[in-house]
Amino acid sequence: MASPRPLVADRTYLRHFWHPVCTVAELDRAGPSGTGPLGVTLLDQPLVIARLDGKFVAMDDRCAHRFAKLSAGKVIDGKVLQCPYHGWQYNDAGRCVRMPACPKEAIPAKALTRAYACAERYGIVWVRLDSSWDCTEIPYCGAWDDPELKRVIVADPYDWGSSAERRWENFTDFSHFAYVHPGTLYDPAYAEPAIVPTDRVGGELRFYMEPGKEMLGSLPPDSPLGSFNYRTSMPFAINLSIRLYRDDSQFLLWTASSPVSENTCRNFMIIAHADPDLDDEVPLNFQKVVLMEDQPIIETQPGPLSLEEISLPTDKISNQYRKWHRELSAAAVNGADAFRAALLTDILESA
Repeated sequence: MASPRPLVADRTYLRHFWHPVCTVAELDRAGPSGTGPLGVTLLDQPLVIARLDGKFVAMDDRCAHRFAKLSAGKVIDGKVLQCPYHGWQYNDAGRCVRMPACPKEAIPAKALTRAYACAERYGIVWVRLDSSWDCTEIPYCGAWDDPELKRVIVADPYDWGSSAERRWENFTDFSHFAYVHPGTLYDPAYAEPAIVPTDRVGGELRFYMEPGKEMLGSLPPDSPLGSFNYRTSMPFAINLSIRLYRDDSQFLLWTASSPVSENTCRNFMIIAHADPDLDDEVPLNFQKVVLMEDQPIIETQPGPLSLEEISLPTDKISNQYRKWHRELSAAAVNGADAFRAALLTDILESA
């Protein structure tokens, strides 16, 4: 059987976006001083993450000398990253500053490992592999914007054998609720979802849905049923703000998927809610149940999205999302201005 035609043949444009790679807590655990190093992979590229001179740093996970992994080394005095093989030391710009075996030799100009834009936001470390166009921002998360949200939880990341695109579509797919999450998130008696307007605003796909309140009686008390307000930052982040039906309080579920490869993704999650006395394990455990219902199904899908898949009117959200990805991929071929226009031109349906 021939391989299905991919929706996007060239994913290079994804290098221009900020992607999450680890939590600060993971980096803290990676080294005795809380500075790392920690090895991660982004878009098939092995990286090492560390904190040097107080800065979060991302570099190629390879020493220029004999290509040993720098993530197997250690941070010295909080200032340099030392290779585990011959002790070469690298500063926060990725340049070798010490070769212990040849202290009197001039350090070669090629003795460096490429460094990338790296920043911390929301307790998560973000990396952008290509900053030459500088037209993207770290995705929005509203967990700290709303004073009604009294508790914010940065969950441990989880890995799926699926593409980041598939994970995004899974999270925003209304028509799967009744079949994958019956009695958890949805009442299967309401299998026909609403088809809602979608807006492109500032690099975000936004949409709003109100499931039927009559489902509330058939769902567990901790099910977050309410009015769903989505702000999804391209390419893989989702900020879902929910006004809960059960008590009219605010609940926020944020997720971002990191494209480790075409067939694997690392997923980050933040939960925020209005009850400061609620045990963190209550919303975390509920989300774990939802993920366990989703994961085995999504991992049966091929990673790349395909042009040969059949779409229905109820697939409107994913169809709009796929269309935007194709536009971004095509625009990137024509340079920064075309890419910026494809990403940031607003298109409103709800107006």
